[in-house]
Order: sequence, then C-alpha cells, then structure tokens
Amino acid sequence: MPAEAQTSTARRHASRPPVARPIAFSRPLDIVVDPLAAGPRLTLPQGARLPQSTPLPTSLPPWVATPSIPSITDAGLAARGSPRAACLTALRSAERRHNLPPGLLVAIALNESGLHAHALSIRGRAYFPDTRAEADRLLLASGGGSVMAGCLQINAGVHARGQTWPLDPRAAADWAANFLTTNHQRTGDWAEVLRRWHGASARNAGTYLCRVRGKLEVVQPDSPIFAEQRCAPANMARLRQNGAAHLEIAEAR
Repeated sequence: MPAEAQTSTARRHASRPPVARPIAFSRPLDIVVDPLAAGPRLTLPQGARLPQSTPLPTSLPPWVATPSIPSITDAGLAARGSPRAACLTALRSAERRHNLPPGLLVAIALNESGLHAHALSIRGRAYFPDTRAEADRLLLASGGGSVMAGCLQINAGVHARGQTWPLDPRAAADWAANFLTTNHQRTGDWAEVLRRWHGASARNAGTYLCRVRGKLEVVQPDSPIFAEQRCAPANMARLRQNGAAHLEIAEAR
C-alpha cells in the first residue's frame, strides 16, 4: 500500500472511538461458596484483577478473627469433667453471653459431634481423642486441608490455619456465636443463618435444618425458630433419641 494510503488509513482509525471489548479469560470465572461466609465469593483466574472501583470491606465480621480466649489445658478440662461436659458448658455460656436463642449452639454441636470437644474428622474418618494433647497432635499431623475439628466441627484448615483453637470448646463456642449473631443481623432469619453455617446446597439445606431441629427439640422443646421447617416424623424421632442420649452423657460429666 502506498505511504499516502497508509497515512490516510491510520488517520481514519485514529478518529474512531475505541471499541469496548469484553475481557477474555483462559477459563470461566468460578463462584466458590465459602461455608462460613455471608455469601458466595468470586474467584478470579490467576493474574486477573478486580476493577479498582470495586469497593473493599472496611471491616471484617468478628467471627473472622482468631479467638483470643485462653486455651483450656488438659488439667483445666479435667476440672470441667469430660470433653463432652466441657463442650456443653462452653456452649451454654456462649448462648447466654451472645443472646442466642436458647439451645441453638448446643443443638448444632449435638448434630456435628455429639458434644465432643476433641472430635476430629480427617479425610472422612472420625476421631474422638480423650485428651486435648492427643487431639492437637492428630490435628497438627493431618497435613492441613479440610479438617473438621472440635465440638462444633469448625473447618480448621480454612479458619484456624495451623492453629488448634477449634479444639478449645470456649474459643470454638465464642467464634461460632459471633458467626451466628453477625449473620442473623444481616438476614433476620435463623434458618438462613443455619444454611450459611453449614454451607449446604439448596437441595441439602433442608436435611441439615431438620437434623438441627431434631436436636433442638431435645434441648429446648418449645423453641419456635425452626418450627416451620417440614421434616419427616420418623426421622425426627430418631434424631431426638440420638440427641437425648448424647446430651445425657454430657450432663453426667
């Protein structure tokens, strides 16, 4: 092409407004649901950045922080009775201090671990160590990943990040209470709060709600918070029986 034609073409292109083009990623964006977040978070491909205009949170919910409650030693735990008794005591205390519906934390823990302060689920296998020291050893030797720990089965790999505080019933109860109250302030619906706690899919959320409701009917029979949740009567009878058995063990110390 002659130089004059090239110059003319360049001028025409220069005078055109820029055309907005969609950003192309090498793979689709993933929506990852955090089991203990207030909603889904966006995971970007490596190297991609959010626009600078995206507002960033000015503060984090209190349950995001590592609990500062001193750890319970084996000697301190012995003074409180069994691991189940220590768990029950911590949960009831947290319910009162955080103004939670009576029995809610206890019902969740009955469903998650049977109220065992040292309960661990490592690669799908359940452990119930008698001592905190043994529970710490198992947790630290697990190699990270998704390990559920303590009477509330908190995801230690995600939220503890190398620490063992989910095995401390007081710290775990306080952390969980902060999560529940923060999300109830946002939603005003205890059923929705429980869905966010569990991180269940829409299909499985009803099953989890019924499990906790069954335990709550043992701990606090007159609680109205999940009364509208439809659950199979036969399953509820079994859940109540299981919950009553574990609660009796914990109360016996």
